[in-house]
Amino acid sequence: MRRPRRSRSILYALYLNAALLALVAVVLLARRGDSSLLQAAYGQNQPPIAGGAGVFVMPGQLSSNTWGCFLLDVDAQTLCVYQYSGGDRELRLVAARGFRYDRRLMNYNTEKPSPQEVKALLEKEQNALRGESTPPTTNP
Repeated sequence: MRRPRRSRSILYALYLNAALLALVAVVLLARRGDSSLLQAAYGQNQPPIAGGAGVFVMPGQLSSNTWGCFLLDVDAQTLCVYQYSGGDRELRLVAARGFRYDRRLMNYNTEKPSPQEVKALLEKEQNALRGESTPPTTNP
């Protein structure tokens, strides 16, 4: 019994496809400019979006119809707020504050519940989950 002979055009098409894929691989490897096979992501070489070198600027809304920007200087540990006045087309300094010592405060200008009350509530909840009985507490 004789097998039907397949067309050689399919074979040529497969060889052509393999050659084109090899050509694409050579072009991609050649255009990198370095010899390593693993390249860093392209996004790593971009500058920061909001700033860099310790200074960051972000736009923000100061009130319902007032816009401005916030300037954060990490090295000097200061925060500045600028307001844009559309009529005058000016940018004005509204507030500035150093936060070097603010970061050391634990509880300043906080309302109820205080951090100690939250801690007590969390401990009570954890004890209830573990099945331990806790004496009832009264709220002042």
